[in-house]
Amino acid sequence: MTDGEVEMDARWTTAEPADGIGDNPRFAASPAEVRRAARAARRGRRGAKDHPKGGALTLRLTRWVGRDVVLVAFVANIAAYLGALALLDGTGAVHTAQTEDWRVAAVVLLVSFQALWLHWVQRQAFGTLCASLVLWFGALLIGGADPLLLQPGVLLAVFCYAAGRPGRWRGAAVVLFVVATAGVLLADEALHPTPGAPGWRDPAMVVALVLEAVGVVAVPALLGAWYAQLRDRAERIAALAHEIAGREAHRTADAVTATRRTLAQELHDTSSAHLAAILTLSTAAEAGAAAGGTPDPRLIAQIRDEGEHLYQGFERMVSRMRHDDRTLAETHQPGPAAGQHTVAQIAELAAGHQRVAEVPVTLRHDPGLAEIDQRLGPLRSHTAYRVVQEALSNARKHAAGTGVTVVLEDDGRSLLLRVENESSPEPGPPNRGGAVVGPHSLSLGYGIEGMRDRLAAVGGSLRTGPRHGGGWAVQALLPHPPHRTGTTDGRHATEG
Repeated sequence: MTDGEVEMDARWTTAEPADGIGDNPRFAASPAEVRRAARAARRGRRGAKDHPKGGALTLRLTRWVGRDVVLVAFVANIAAYLGALALLDGTGAVHTAQTEDWRVAAVVLLVSFQALWLHWVQRQAFGTLCASLVLWFGALLIGGADPLLLQPGVLLAVFCYAAGRPGRWRGAAVVLFVVATAGVLLADEALHPTPGAPGWRDPAMVVALVLEAVGVVAVPALLGAWYAQLRDRAERIAALAHEIAGREAHRTADAVTATRRTLAQELHDTSSAHLAAILTLSTAAEAGAAAGGTPDPRLIAQIRDEGEHLYQGFERMVSRMRHDDRTLAETHQPGPAAGQHTVAQIAELAAGHQRVAEVPVTLRHDPGLAEIDQRLGPLRSHTAYRVVQEALSNARKHAAGTGVTVVLEDDGRSLLLRVENESSPEPGPPNRGGAVVGPHSLSLGYGIEGMRDRLAAVGGSLRTGPRHGGGWAVQALLPHPPHRTGTTDGRHATEG
């Protein structure tokens, strides 16, 4: 965090009021600054800070035109007509403009009504265009074509219709409007012939008037159609971006959820077995002390060893979380990651359970543990180790004092892993407070769910339940890439 961020946080959280702003700690500006900001907001200067100078002016002008389109068209229509009259009279050019007072007044009235029709251009573009063309045609026939050929309101009506009416009928309507405009221009030429022109029946005059109609109607229609394509493309891009952002958000949420579950599993598997062992050993030491004997040094040493193993497990897990990013090519290394276990370590795990719980543990595997480890790969091998670890921890917590059998059988395509324990003996002796002390009192109930999640992540499955002859059994199936088995028998057994 930078110094500026620290100052900002302190400003928003301080309880001291700012000068001249009452007791609200959120406002730290002076009254003069507040007044200047208010004036800038009213004048529309806030947008100039986020856009270039020309871009801010264009943005404000566009918003103003869109909000007051009727007023803009009203002024533009009258200004265009009167300006054209003044230009034609000033230049002395030959024209067909009718400058009688009643004609000028009628034309001004018609173009004003055309601007008023633009109020409905968003809701009824076709009707607005038809009304605009009718009023414009009347103005052409009354005042002449030369000063009224380019009317901003009419051009805007044609543009809006073409921009908002996609489809094949739009082209047909535009062609119809071009023909109608050409017909009105021919009628105007017949009523008010241009001095020195060949007349409205001349083919050259007909072609010229048709081209004028195309320029007045077809050109803004083409611009409107082009704008509609750009708008639709922008909307599709925005929709696609929104969809991609939504998918990315879902993927991020799924990744976060998966990471949290993985961390929860690692935390549970790292601590559960050692905590259960510490609780079992401390219960035994407490029972020996309650009987009047001296504390057994072996129990104390074993509790210390389990605490050291627990600390080392946490250290490995935290170190992997902080330094090992296997998604980066420069940090990724093949083989087991830091803190991952292998099937070859199951023998040590079984021996540790036998030493702490003081129960016989039988370990059978076919083929050898190193061969199974090679077939499974790092991730499946780590999963198998965690399943055995959790099964032994559950046996220690829920069936203390019973023998355990661990069997690993690999047929070249999958590993069948079984952990079975005998029937649980009677509960142990009560402690000094009269309550029965058992490791099961610290069970969180997430062990089986964690085993099932780990196996599902590598395509495996889990079955748990009571045995027919008594006791409990955990069976896990881990499929792996096919492996050709040799001719030698690799069966091994370790009896505790």
